[in-house]
Formats: sequence, structure tokens, C-alpha cells
Amino acid sequence: MTILPTTLDGEALHVRLGLYVRYALSLPPRGVARKAIGLLLRELAALAQRQRDARRSTRVAPAAVPRGALYAYFRPVPLELLAPRAGQIAALAELYLGHRFDLLGSGWVQVRHGMVCRGLEGCRYAMGGPVQADRAGRWLEGRVQPANLAESRRLWGLVDAGYVPIDWHLDFKSGYRWAEATWYRDIPYGHRPGVDIKVPWELARMQHLPMLAWAYALASAGQDGFRAPQVYARELRNQVLDFMATNPPRFGVHWRSTMDVAIRAANWLAGFDLFRAYGAEFDAPFEAELARGVYEHARHIVANLEWDPSLRGNHYLADVVGLLFAAAYLPRSPETDAWLAFAVQELAREVGHQFTPDGANFEASTGYHRLAAELVVYGTALALGLGPDKQAALQEYDHRRHTARPGLEPAPLRLAPLPGCDRALPFPAWYVERLEKMAEFSLHLTKPHGRVLQVGDNDSGRCLKLQPAFQPTTVAQARARYANLEGYADLPDAATCWVADDLDHRHLVAAINGLFGRDDLAAFARDSRLETEVVRGLAGSVRLPSYRGNGEPTAAERVRIGTEAAWAQLASQLSALPEGQRQVLDLPAPGGDLRAGLRLYAYPDFGLYLYRSTRLHLAVRCGPGARNGTGCHAHHDQLALELTVDGQDWITDPGTYLYTPLPERRNEYRGASAHWAPRVEGREPGRLDQGLFRLADEARAECLWAGPDRFAGRHRGYGPPVYRFVEILADRVRVMDYAEGDLPLARLPARGVHAPALSPAYGVRHQGEPAPP
Repeated sequence: MTILPTTLDGEALHVRLGLYVRYALSLPPRGVARKAIGLLLRELAALAQRQRDARRSTRVAPAAVPRGALYAYFRPVPLELLAPRAGQIAALAELYLGHRFDLLGSGWVQVRHGMVCRGLEGCRYAMGGPVQADRAGRWLEGRVQPANLAESRRLWGLVDAGYVPIDWHLDFKSGYRWAEATWYRDIPYGHRPGVDIKVPWELARMQHLPMLAWAYALASAGQDGFRAPQVYARELRNQVLDFMATNPPRFGVHWRSTMDVAIRAANWLAGFDLFRAYGAEFDAPFEAELARGVYEHARHIVANLEWDPSLRGNHYLADVVGLLFAAAYLPRSPETDAWLAFAVQELAREVGHQFTPDGANFEASTGYHRLAAELVVYGTALALGLGPDKQAALQEYDHRRHTARPGLEPAPLRLAPLPGCDRALPFPAWYVERLEKMAEFSLHLTKPHGRVLQVGDNDSGRCLKLQPAFQPTTVAQARARYANLEGYADLPDAATCWVADDLDHRHLVAAINGLFGRDDLAAFARDSRLETEVVRGLAGSVRLPSYRGNGEPTAAERVRIGTEAAWAQLASQLSALPEGQRQVLDLPAPGGDLRAGLRLYAYPDFGLYLYRSTRLHLAVRCGPGARNGTGCHAHHDQLALELTVDGQDWITDPGTYLYTPLPERRNEYRGASAHWAPRVEGREPGRLDQGLFRLADEARAECLWAGPDRFAGRHRGYGPPVYRFVEILADRVRVMDYAEGDLPLARLPARGVHAPALSPAYGVRHQGEPAPP
């Protein structure tokens, strides 16, 4: 999360000004003046927009929406891919029908007006009362901004009788509630202890809609355990109308983050289209309102692009992909043609900007690699699957219809021929290769038990949740394992609790493989064939060529750094340091040669070196803090290890836990003491006081040697350099740390998760040590 607060709340304003000042000081004088003028013009434009919005409805007039039906792209996947998970799909769909959601560590709670929330680590608010949702929509008076009230009441009138509204504006962990009538740029966050704006944002992404579509498909096929098919279709319809009625454009918490507007638009369209793929029919008034809502979302995205010449990342990528979905589905018009061309243009540019040549995302985070790569693969598949008339739009658009920054190049959009493709595509060969490497990176990150290692932040962000990985347990067992569920009592102790496994990224590899059809990726993804089939159908007949020849090693396997002689010479010099400035840790692992089948997979652009054998999965973090200039999702983790032996985690990165609700927790999880790295007692290898989403790369880590069974690296975060040498021996892993300049090294625990407790997903925290996987 990298957007800056614009509220006039004193504390948030202080944070905003601090970020602006620090950024301005890093620019040359001419750059400061240019930025200041741009900021002033944007603030003046926002003031004028705020005044207009206070006087008149912000809903788009129906006549402004391009006429015609929404396009269709998703194809039905074979039911035999859904049938093995029928029980899980039925159970999850039932929870969603009851408006129960488990998001960002909330536990399965029913989100409604007037609910009592458990609070977050002692921070608890009681800000909303129950409502009596009458058919005429009178309950919206005093909530929805006056200029939008009449239209909101009309929309509510389309909702089925008996439907209970969701409280979209509630942080249903802390109980804090944002007012519906607050203009979107005045929405505060990070201003109260324990309050997490990500909670309502996550709910309103509506990533549960595809699960309702799978339930519809199985129910239509007569599968036992489901309700009548139309129940699921009506729920999608009612939830979308509920959201529209209570969230007019540019008012309330759900228009504050353009990224979330974009992801919501994509999920509305994906859910709706999947229902249609299995034969669902919706009434004309709803389809018209859906098209209108998607059009409003697209307009908002274009007017609020989270773009900056240098300080941009996953938010802007999400903006682009959400706009691509909206423009692909909406009927053609000069405006939507320009949106489509702009989105495809920017998708190609951002893959080049946000992914390194080795296929890894540039934000120093394995969690954000998953999010960004998901955005890329679904955006790419949709662009490849465009029909002839939408392909024509990419050649015929008027670039002058796009007036926002960055600009749109004049038509036609540049196309590139690719081997094996029967038509030129808007993505060049380097783009295709980088997309394939994104899957390889995730494959190599994955430990033998199927979960990836964590580097940097993990906010559990996703694009589409087509088939999330869940593990069933009981409520009592989940509460005993997870500290964030303390006091949870919404469901009985014996009830099934579906726990999302956010560290299982095999679905991403499966999705990307829908464009390449590689046997090794298919074997790795195993039970995630659903994503492969969805992407294959979305892309139509297009299959992309692989950069690898038959049997060739991946690019990551071909990297070697340094020489044996340099290793030996440096190790000899450092071994002469005083005892307090060096330490050797042996991690014994009897039971067979650790080096059997050992391979190194090096990702120097990301800063990760992975050693994998039949018994071992060892990761060494060493490289750039973040290439987007801010380090907003990086941690103080240089030279840290993650180690898994015989499928058991010995050393792990604890994850993230929280962002803005508890700043002290945020820093606890991104500080050096949270990572198995060389440490100096009581010190950090860089500053943590420059903002919750800023971490300068003061360590300047560099790999000195990366060979078949050894690694050596250095960083300067403490001033004088510190070193870490790692040797993989037959029966042990040996770690040797050294520090120059009289730096006293802190002793590390021999193995295991150390403080803080493991956070395998955003908002989730184990009760002490995790159970074995």
C-alpha cells in the first residue's frame, strides 16, 4: 500500500507532509518545483471536484454508458475439475450466502450493520447501529450523501425482498466505521489505533463471487449438497446492487484506493461472466446497472491513476488491469476504445518496469510477486482473447480521447510477431519470456510442503480467487492455533473452520501455464488445474512459445557468481577476527546426504539464492532492497536464511502481520530481529522511522560467491561490513557470520521461528511456534 493520505485529520496530515518533505528533499531543485506545482494543481482540481460532488449526483447518466450488452470471455471449465471440491465449494458458498467472511485474520464473521466486533489487540470501537432495511430505501436517509440519495433508493428497490444489507463501510475487526457521505479523498486511515482500512477494502473487492459461480455450476448439474442454482445467481445480483446503492461514486471508503476500485471491477465482471458461462440469465435492469457500475469504475480509475514517473508499483498495475477488464467488457465507443488501448499499452510497459529480467517482482516481496504476477497473467490472457472487433479497437482508437498521465501513443498499437502464433500480438518476445519466468520464480520459491518462503511484506493480496487453497479444521482448533482468533465465538467450537492457506502459490503457476502448456509446470501445480483451464479459455486459441528448449535448465540455474579462490581467501581473512566478531553455527541434519540432487537457483535481480535438493530447501536473501525507490514492502532481511529440511521448517521469515493499525507491530515484523540474519544487538541495519511504507536500502547487500553448495554475501547496513558464509555439507548446514569494525555480533537461535510469532497471512498470527506443516 503506497498511496498517501489526503485527509485534514491532524495526525494523518502530519504523516502526509512528512512523506512529501522527505521525497522532495531527494529531488533536484528543478524536480522539487515541478512536483510542487503538480501537487498544487491537483489539490485545486480536487477542491473544485469536491464542491461539484456536494451539489449534484455523482452517478453517471444512463445515456452516457455505451449501448449494448457486456462482452463475454470466460468459458465453462469441465465440471470434473469442480466435482472433487464440491463439498468445500458448497460450504464456502453457504457462508457467503449468509454474509460470513474470513478476511485478513477476522475469522468467519457475519458482516452486518450493528454487529459487535472483537477488536484488535485491545483496540475496539462501537460506531454503527443496526438498520431496518425497508423496501423503499428510507433506511439510506442520513447515510448516503443527499445528492445521491434518490438514485441510491432506486437501486435499493431492485434488491430482492428479504435480503439483509452488508455493512461495507465497517472494519469488522476493530469495529471502526467510515461514513458513507465522506468524500473519497477525505477518508482517513492510519489515524486511530487498531483501525485497518484494508479490512473493508478487502471485502469490497468481492473476490468471493467466482465461488458462488462454481456453486451455481454444480447445482445446475444436480450435484448433491447445494441449493437451487438461482439462489447463487440472485446473491451475486443482490450484493452488487447493495454495494451500488450504498457506495455512490466518489463517496465513502471504497473509492479511496483506485487499486481496490480496479480489482472490484474485475471481480464483478469475472463473477458475472462465469455465471453466464454456465447458463445463468439475469434480468435486463440488473445488467444495465452492472454495465453502468463498471463504466463508473472505469471512469474513476482513469481519473485517479496511481501513476508516478518513478514511485509506482502494484497499485498502478492493478489500476491498469482493472481498466483492461472494464474496457474489454464494455461495448465499443471512442472512450472505451481509448481505455482498452491505454490499458494494453501500460500492461506491457509495467511488466518491463515492475518485473526484473529474472521474472521476479521489483518490490522485494514474494507476496507481492504473487499479486503482481496474477494481475499480469489474467490481464494478458484477457488481452489475448479479445475478439476481432476489440482487436480492431487497438488499431482504430483516437489517442486524444485519453487525457490523463501517462499518455497514450497514437494508433495503431504496436504489435509483435511471435513464433507459433498465427497473428501478431501486443506483447513482444521479452514480455512473454518474463511472464514465463514469473511462474518459474514461484515454483522455485515453493518448499516441499507446498508453501512458499516469505520475503518482505505479505498482505494476502490477490487479483482473482478462483480456487483458493483452504484447510478444514474446527473452530476450537483454529482458535488454539491462531492468536488473532482470541475471543472468537461467532461459530460453535465444533463447526468446520475453513482456513485459507495464503502461502500456497501453486494456483499462480497453474494460471501462467494456461498460456504455455509446460509439462513440468503442470506437474508442479497438481490440483490447481482449474486455473490452467480458466486462463486457457480466457486467452482463446492463443498459446505462447516457451523461452526454454526441450530439457534446457531454467535461466536461474545458469547463474554462477565468484570463484573458489576468492571464497577461500576472504574466509581466511575473516577467520582472524576477534571471537565476538565471528560466529559459526552448525545445523546438523543426519539422515542422508543433504547434497543429493542439490541445485542452485539464483535470482540476483530480486536478491534471492535458492538451494534445493531431495532433503533441503535453503534460501539466502541478498540483493536490492527494492527497485521502486521506496522499499515500501521490503524488510531488514539482508543475508537472512529460510531453511526447510525433510519437509519441516527449521528457520522461517515470520511474515508481516499488520500495516497501519499498529505501527509498532509493523516495525516489529520488518526489523532485523524478526529475521535469521547477522545482527548487532540493539541496532537496525537501517532506519525504521521514515514511514511505515519506506525503507531505504542502506544495507547495499552484495553476493560475493554463489556456487553449487556454498554462498557468501556482505552488507553495510551497520556501517562496517558484515558477512555471511553458508556451506551445505553432507550432514549439516554450516553458517559463518563475521563483522568488521569492532561490531559485536548477537547470537542467533539454533533453529526455529523466533520472535515475533509466525504470520502466514496478513492479520494472522500463530500462538507461539507453528505446528509442523
